[in-house]
Amino acid sequence: MNKIGPDMELESQSINAFLAVIVKEYNSKNTGQAVFIDSFAMTAMWQGKSPRLKKMNPMNYEIILGINNQHHHWTLVVIYPQDKKSLFLNPLGESKQDIQKCLQITRAFMRKKGCNVSRWTCDTVKHPKQQDSSSCGGFSLKFAEKILSKEVVDFPVSREAVHSMRLEIAVRLILNSEDLKDLCHFCGEMESDTDVNWIQCDVCLRWFHHACVGSPPTEKTYHCFACLP
Repeated sequence: MNKIGPDMELESQSINAFLAVIVKEYNSKNTGQAVFIDSFAMTAMWQGKSPRLKKMNPMNYEIILGINNQHHHWTLVVIYPQDKKSLFLNPLGESKQDIQKCLQITRAFMRKKGCNVSRWTCDTVKHPKQQDSSSCGGFSLKFAEKILSKEVVDFPVSREAVHSMRLEIAVRLILNSEDLKDLCHFCGEMESDTDVNWIQCDVCLRWFHHACVGSPPTEKTYHCFACLP
């Protein structure tokens, strides 16, 4: 979550988590289903490797999304299996070489899955361009969200707007996270093999296994590692 803040580069965990959220929302509202290829596999595909996606049958989906990272820069790949086409969206703008590479990669992926790739095409769509050096991840996620919503890929790109975009991503991830109230906020587990006693931070009110935080005296005020003065 720290990497979603202003001027930070989004990491794969955030990219994949947000893709999972918007794909789940899309599938709950539409007959045609979507799926995403995680950023690790999509990046491997872009590098000419063959990631393990044995269980995926592309023809079962209306749309396949994948965000890949090359040289610390995120870009979006979209595959429409039924329409025999793909899209490539680069927050900095697409070159003909990029689109040709996306064509080759998506065709190769579909061919390996036993699909007919004759007359396969690749293109891009008009979209805003990032104005800084760190918002490519947020832009790629926004591209994906707009495409799933079947909306024009357009949104404000001012510094304030990009900060709001990052905040929206963080809030949606939090709202779609599992309930953690019964977990120890130090070890992340509900139960401890060595200790059944808990202690609460007097500042943030989060609970911890007593042993996990060094067994501090329970009769005194306790500040967790995040709330130490």
